[in-house]
Amino acid sequence: MSDQSLVSDFKQAMQELAASVNVITSQHDGSRNGLTATAVCSLSMEPVSMLVCIHKDVQALAEIRASGYFCINVLSTDQQSVSDVFAGSTGARGEQRFLEAGNWTSSQSGAPMLDDALASVVCELEEINTSGTHSICIGHVREVRLNRGSSPLIYARQQYGTLTELPETEKAA
Repeated sequence: MSDQSLVSDFKQAMQELAASVNVITSQHDGSRNGLTATAVCSLSMEPVSMLVCIHKDVQALAEIRASGYFCINVLSTDQQSVSDVFAGSTGARGEQRFLEAGNWTSSQSGAPMLDDALASVVCELEEINTSGTHSICIGHVREVRLNRGSSPLIYARQQYGTLTELPETEKAA
């Protein structure tokens, strides 16, 4: 198999990998930035950690490095427009993205939290590793905010979808 064929087949295979849609945000010296990401997952329970994969040329990565914090905002089915803005579909950049999409509250660390996100998970940056075209940001969880009542926004086959058949879970006491 040629390299070009392998890359093409890989891209097609990854389109079948459904993933939650998230907006990753950070703030440094009054400058907010963010991006849409699907390469997000929990990493460890001890210490409680998450990882986010971000293309190494994305401007928001500079704010994450400088501030030492990032927030993973898990989007709900009615927040496709927020995803589109932070994915660059409207042409907005930096602060303009926050003005165009949603209402935001600063976390204790200053990282922007989307008010109506299904969940907002604020992480203190532990390390950044580079692999190929992406930086892998590993962060220790410092703050969590939960909102219930909707299903997560999912992305697969180059389109948005939902998991409407999943029942809502009850909050743990």
